[in-house]
Amino acid sequence: MARPPFPKTLRQFQTDFATEEACRQYLTACRWPDGFRCPRCGHEKAYELVKQGRHQCVQCRHQVSLTSGTVLHRTKIPLTHWFWAAYLMTTDKRGVSALLLQHQLGLSSYETAWMMLHKLRRAMVNAARDPLRGEVEVDDTWVGGEQAGLKGSRQLKDRRAALVLVAVEKRGHASGRARMNVIPDFKASTIIPVLTGTLHRAPPSIRTASKVSQVWLRLASNMSLASSRSARSYEKVRSPPFHLPIEPLATSSSGSSAPTTA
Repeated sequence: MARPPFPKTLRQFQTDFATEEACRQYLTACRWPDGFRCPRCGHEKAYELVKQGRHQCVQCRHQVSLTSGTVLHRTKIPLTHWFWAAYLMTTDKRGVSALLLQHQLGLSSYETAWMMLHKLRRAMVNAARDPLRGEVEVDDTWVGGEQAGLKGSRQLKDRRAALVLVAVEKRGHASGRARMNVIPDFKASTIIPVLTGTLHRAPPSIRTASKVSQVWLRLASNMSLASSRSARSYEKVRSPPFHLPIEPLATSSSGSSAPTTA
C-alpha cells in the first residue's frame, strides 16, 4: 500500500493537519502503510498508547514509538509545528531562515527554530543516493560575503567563508542533480576523494574550472596534463580507456568563472 500523499495546497494542508491527532494519524500511515507489524515478534495487532505516543504489541507487549528513528523522536515540540516547518521549508524556493521560521510559528527562541531546520535538512539527505552521471560541471566557490577592506586575491587569506566544491549534472539546457561539499583547501589530496565519491566513474563529459581540472586530470590515471599559462587551456595527450573530454570554463573579465556555451 502506498503512503498517503502530502497536501499540495496551503488550504489542504491547513485542513489535513490542524490537530496533533491528525499529524499522528499521518505519521502512523507513513510508518506502517500495510498496517502495524511488531519489529520484535512480527505480530500485526497493537494497542495505541496515546499519551506516550507509542504502540504496544498485543502478543509480546513490546512498545514502539511512533517517531523512533526519525528527527521527531523524543521531541517536546508539537507535531503541528514540525509539519508547518516542513511545509514552509519545502514549498518556498528561496528557503526559510531560522529567524523567519521563529516568527511564523511563534517560537520562543531562535535556537529552537534553528534546530528544527537543521534536523529537517539532515533528514532530506539521501545516504544511498546515486553518484552523478552524464555531463557534469565542477567548480569551486566561496560561501560567504566579501571581507571589508580586502580586494582580489587578498580575500583568500584567512577568509571568513566556507570553501565549497560544487558538481552539477547538465541535462540539455537545464541543470540536474547537484552535489556540494565543504573542503578545507584546493589540494589534490582533498579534492580527489570528493570527486571519486561524487561521480560515477568518469562521466562522458566534465567541464571544470582551471584549479579543479588539474586535480581531475590527475584522477584520470591514463591522462596527462599539458598546461599553457598564456592560453589557460588543457590538452589531452593520451587517450583514456573511456571518453573523458575536459573543457575549462570560460573566464569573464572580472575573473570569475562562467559556464561555456556550445
